[in-house]
This record gives sequence, structure tokens and C-alpha cells, in this order.
Amino acid sequence: MTKYIHYPNRPKKLTAAFVKKEYDKLLAALPNAENSNSPDAWLALYADWNALKSYVSSEGARIYWRFSQNMNNKSAEATEKYLREKIAPVCDKPEFSLTKAFLASRHRAALAKRYGEQLVQDYETALKPLDPVNTQLGIKAGQLTKRYEKKVAGATVHVQGEKITLSKARSLLESDDGKLRQAAYLAGRNWFLKNHDQLADIYDQLVKLRHKMAKNVGYSSYTSLAYKNMGRTDYDPKLAKTFRDNVYKYIVPLYATLTKAQSKALGTKTLKPWDASYDPSTSLPLGVAPVDKQLDNAQRIFTRLSSILGEHFRQMRRDGLVDLENRLHKRTGAFCISFSDEDKAAVLCNSVGDAEDIRILTHEMGHAFQSLESQTIETVDLQSGTADLAEVYSMGMEFLSLEYIDEFFSSEDAKKFRVSRWSGAIKIICYVCVVDEYQHWVYDNVNASAGERDKKWCELSDKYTPGVDYKGFEKYKKSRWYAQSHIFSAPFYYIDYALAETGAMQLGMLADESHVKAVSKYLKLCKIGGTKSFLKALDSAGLRSPFEEKLIVKLAQHAQKILL
Repeated sequence: MTKYIHYPNRPKKLTAAFVKKEYDKLLAALPNAENSNSPDAWLALYADWNALKSYVSSEGARIYWRFSQNMNNKSAEATEKYLREKIAPVCDKPEFSLTKAFLASRHRAALAKRYGEQLVQDYETALKPLDPVNTQLGIKAGQLTKRYEKKVAGATVHVQGEKITLSKARSLLESDDGKLRQAAYLAGRNWFLKNHDQLADIYDQLVKLRHKMAKNVGYSSYTSLAYKNMGRTDYDPKLAKTFRDNVYKYIVPLYATLTKAQSKALGTKTLKPWDASYDPSTSLPLGVAPVDKQLDNAQRIFTRLSSILGEHFRQMRRDGLVDLENRLHKRTGAFCISFSDEDKAAVLCNSVGDAEDIRILTHEMGHAFQSLESQTIETVDLQSGTADLAEVYSMGMEFLSLEYIDEFFSSEDAKKFRVSRWSGAIKIICYVCVVDEYQHWVYDNVNASAGERDKKWCELSDKYTPGVDYKGFEKYKKSRWYAQSHIFSAPFYYIDYALAETGAMQLGMLADESHVKAVSKYLKLCKIGGTKSFLKALDSAGLRSPFEEKLIVKLAQHAQKILL
């Protein structure tokens, strides 16, 4: 029997009526809490509010987890829809009212002393995104993103006579068989071209909805609202541009050099798009990491890293909270989700037995480890950091796991995998800049046509990821962004990966000097959760800011030594 930390005596099923009733109790207690000469009543009110948020968010996470495992499950779909369209809207208005009252309270100083100034800063940032004026538009946006996600999750293509999922087709791009790579690439991209108009229409509706949401709360562009929604307090679009400019100046040239070296290793004059994911010098054979062995091998890695991390992973396995294998109708991609009312976290992947599975598994487990290590933080809203900080935990675990990656691979393959991870760091940073600048442009040009959006994507791809030869296959270049689910469902959640990668690379460099110190620093960072902002958390762990030009230079130089 599950022992819940918050709301141990709860209804059999979470309903909108129950949630409304509980929020009404909190709102009714507000006048007394505010008028009291002592902050005790407000502190008690906040404890009850915190418990309700934990219950509702955790139950929502469990619903999302179950639906993601099979998006063709009608019962799970109906439950998820009820959560999104009935329960979530009930929370909007009281959450806005309570947050606003918290910030305006005469006892604000006492609340900040009890829970920390970061909570106050977070609530100030969250106020406009919480405004119930956008509740109905948020529902519509949710419906549109689910249309996109279900369509992609249920997609199949034929590659050399075999019917497979898009995830499986994507994995074949790392095959050592050039004809298979080309067939898989064309099959996947043709699916997106075939569905181009429908996906473009979904996105167009999303962009216009989000623009309207921004206007409703006084912003001229959705970009400003999105930054608030992402909880960003340390940087703005101008600083993000500074980061992209530094990447273009110092890292893109290395990307171009790697591309040339890759085509040379392939024995081709240029690098075709279906060859971009395969490098003979570092790519490992398909099926090199059988799915049925991944859990046991990963267990040994995490136990060797730290007894604490090893036990976290062991418990997740006992609870059935690591879902690895790819299957039809499973939500594409990978994610980690937490249930704060149980002190638990769950990980979903789409593993097919290839080396990339291992990077993804260690990535998602990095999220899980942070979540489990910060469960001792009383305030649910501070248990996890913003997305940029969260990705330091995940990408950092990728680098720390390299020390023991021989649990999965032979010594020769392990060496290739380690080099590949540094190559991947350069490539992901450059690709992230494509996505980030693209999204800034999209929301600054909300009335652009689908054709104009496609053209802009192609321009930015050439800018940040040069060297891929699309001659004769030009029509496929535009299809890439339609496969990037974040652009549809999590706008502006992408620069986080590049910013965080700089922190993870610093952990990787430290691990080369002292792996014990690197793991210790990582665990310290995990315990911070969301109690500090992105840059303050990095600083407290002795890591430098990604906005420092000198850091980008240093990282590029270090990667170059490893890769060339």
C-alpha cells in the first residue's frame, strides 16, 4: 500500500470538484492569515497550500506517466484529458490569487525567511504565466500539442520491407550500412513531408494562440511570457543571443571541422544528411547494447559511481519506474517525472538496443537522481530547478557515467563512446542554437507563412550546423524541425540544453582530474534543487557561467584536443 506524504487520506480518484473544494478552503483562510499580527497563520496556510500542490501535481504526473506508456489507451487518454481540461483550469484562478496574496502579504518577509528568497523570486516570475485570463487558451494549446504528440507517437514507416516506428527509424541512422541509413532517413523524413501541411497548421495555431496569451497579460511578444513561464531570472533574450554569438564564433568552426573529418572517414566528398549521425571512428554497431541487459549494466555503473545513486536506481527498478523499450504508441523521446507526494521519480525511454540508448538512460537518470536527492526540500516548488539547471544534472550524469561505461561496452567501444560524447557536446550546442534562434524569430514574426518558417529553419541550419550536403535532397532539410517536439509542446525549452551542456562539460573536465571530486560536486548540486537560481547554483558548485566568453573558448579548446 502506498504511503503518501501529502494528503494520506485522499479520494479514490482526484476530481475537479475535490480540487476546487480544497482551494476554496485555502482562499477562505487568507483573510485571517493576512490580518493576524503573527505570521504563524500564513505559515500554516502555506503548508496546506504546499501539500495540495504536491498532491495535485503528483497525481497529474502519474496520469501523464501512464498515458505516455501507451497513447492509444483510451482510458488513460480520457483520464489525461480530464486532468488537462477539467482539473488544471480549476487550479489556475486560486493559484494566481494565492501567489498574488503571498507576494503582497504583510508577512512576506517572514515567509521569505522561512522558505528562502528564491521562492519569492520564483513567484514574482510565475505571476503572469499563472494569470487565469489565459486558462481557456491554455486548454486549446494543450489540445493542439496532444494532437501533434499522438500523431507522431502512432506513426510507422517502412524501411527495407519492415514496418517500424519513427524512433526505430531514427536509430538506424547510426547503422554502418550506408544504404540502410539512407533508406531510414528518407522514410522518416518522407513521413514528415507527407504530413507537413497538417503539422504546419497545428504549429501555426499554437503560435497565434501563444501570441494572444502574451498580449492578454501585457506583453508585445510571446517570448517575454515564455521566459517568465520557464522561470528564467538570470538571463533574458539579449543574453541568450550573446551565448549564441559566442557559439557561432568559437564552437561552430569546430563543428565544421568535425563534419569534414567525418566525411573523410566515410570516404565521401561531402556529408549527406543520412550520414550525419554516423561516424566510422566513433559510432558503435546497432544492437551493441541489448535492451534486456541495460538495467543490470546501468545498475553496476550507478553503484560504482556512488552507493547513494546505486540505491536510488535499485528502488526505482523495484517500483517499476524505469520503462525502457520502444514500442508503438509509446510517447516519443524520453523524460523523467517525479511524484513528490511519494518521494519517487520515474523514467521513460524509447530504447532499441543501440549505444544512443545509454546516453539517454544516463541523461534521464540524472534528472531522477536530482529529484530524489532534493526530496528533503520542504517546498514542492523548490524541489526542482528551472529547466536550464535541471539539464546540468542530466547531462552531467552522462559525463560522469563515462568512467564506468565499460559495463556496457568493450574497452575499445567504451573509448569510442567517450570520444563520441564530447563530439556530441559540440553538435548539440550548435543544433540547440538553431532551435533557439528559430523560436525567437517565429514569435517575433507570428504571421509568417509555413513556407517562410521552413526557409528560416534552413537558413539557421546552414549557419550553426554547416557542412551537411543536401544537394538533390533539398526538400528534406525543412522537415527536421517538425520532428522536434519541444518546438510544439515546450516553446523556448531548448537553449537550456546548450547552457547546461557547458556546466556538464565542466564536470567532465573535472572528472578527468578527480572523478571522486566530480561526483561529490554533482551530489552537492543535486541537493540544491531549485533553492538557487541557475547561475547562483552553478556558482555555488564552483562552475562558471555559460555566458562567459572565455569559458566557451576554453570548452572549445578542450573538446578540440580530445576530438582532433
